[in-house]
Amino acid sequence: MSEDAQKHAGPSASGAAAERRGLEAELHEAAWLLAAGDAPAAAARLRGILARGVLPPGPEADARYLLGRALGACGERAAMTAEWGQVLRLDAAAARPQPLMCEDEFEAVAEAALAELPRELLDELRSVAILVAERPSAEMVAGGIDPRVLGIYHGVPMTRRSTSFGAPWADTIYLFRANLERVCATRAELAGRIRVTVLHETAHYFGYTEGQLRRMGLA
Repeated sequence: MSEDAQKHAGPSASGAAAERRGLEAELHEAAWLLAAGDAPAAAARLRGILARGVLPPGPEADARYLLGRALGACGERAAMTAEWGQVLRLDAAAARPQPLMCEDEFEAVAEAALAELPRELLDELRSVAILVAERPSAEMVAGGIDPRVLGIYHGVPMTRRSTSFGAPWADTIYLFRANLERVCATRAELAGRIRVTVLHETAHYFGYTEGQLRRMGLA
């Protein structure tokens, strides 16, 4: 390639890699600011990143996800859900073309995790619907649900029920397949994540708190 052609060929592979590393460092710094409790500074940093121009879907989704978290911490709920709505679209665009597991395999792993529970607990779960979806719906995210959550229990935990509470209860455990796939590199890792998520959300049905689940290694 001539020198003139090289000048017009665009950024080199090494230049693109350096730019990608720089962006990753900026996102890491924004995440650190958020973790340190400085949500306004994190939001300002992330808005600056997004204002520079078009980003690839993956990095843009990461930036908007962190921005949503920062805005939520600042009490800007509407702005948070607006950013997270875009994360749903961007994550779908950046998803791997070939999933680690087909739908049948995914459901089989989830069923195996449930089978670990004692029979008396399984009997209690007979009225609970367990659904697999790719990601939370746009309506869920608009209501404040994290677009990258791995699973969620929707209902009234058993420990908060009384005989006067309106029955029957619409209990549902959701497993979000694409979100679980996104955080895993191998089939074995995905199987482990599915197991922990199933047991985690099932435990919420029985009234366990996040703190208790962390101590149990199910967070």
